[in-house]
Amino acid sequence: MTDKEWIHFKQFTKRFNEHSMVGEIDLALRKGEIFALCGGNGAGKSTLIKAITGVIRATSGEIMVDDVVMKPQSLPYKALFSYMPDHMMFAPQLTGEEVLTFFARLRGIPIERVKEVLLLVGLDDVRNRLIKHYSKGMQQRLSFAQALMPNSPFLILDEPTNGLDPYWLFQFKAIIRAEKEKGTTILMTTHVLSLVEELADRVAFMENGKMMMNDTIKNLTVQAGKVMTLEEVFFQEALSREMLKKNPL
Repeated sequence: MTDKEWIHFKQFTKRFNEHSMVGEIDLALRKGEIFALCGGNGAGKSTLIKAITGVIRATSGEIMVDDVVMKPQSLPYKALFSYMPDHMMFAPQLTGEEVLTFFARLRGIPIERVKEVLLLVGLDDVRNRLIKHYSKGMQQRLSFAQALMPNSPFLILDEPTNGLDPYWLFQFKAIIRAEKEKGTTILMTTHVLSLVEELADRVAFMENGKMMMNDTIKNLTVQAGKVMTLEEVFFQEALSREMLKKNPL
């Protein structure tokens, strides 16, 4: 991981019906960094991810890559990243291999790469099985495979471990570590704080569309000489906010 900022999302805001769903998020990422975005349901994590990827149009904000401004909908920006949404709808009448072949042709990726990623996510032996016969975990791995296929320098993963059994959770972590070793920058959302402690360099928590506690894992979990888990840090912070609401200064 380098110390220099690579990609910077400045003052990202998304509003719906006069209400701010994500408010003025400022997020800078380095090459080879794993950054985790955590928070409860409805906190704004997926909305921010969709704005960053251009799935939805941000109300305001700016993207800078190597200090150059880029538009979210531009082809040079889209070529930088691969995206794994929190829930990907595959055509049930297609096979796993057909789905990945479609994505490969769409992105100009050599067809040989399809077999590589099927092997990587453990789906090679069911590549000719229809998607409608895939389990939730298998579909999740297929979604992960399509994100890995382009070898993009920036991986954006929204709740990537949903539905994975313990074996494939272990394998997922190994794949992510290998991607980091290659210099891939990874931004992921997750509810699994133990996973964040194992993998991430930095973490931020979101609540009501705002980002809080953006720091390294070490800085957050070692406080006043005491080592805490991220779960303890999160609930201690949440408790402090609740106390402040009840007893404002």
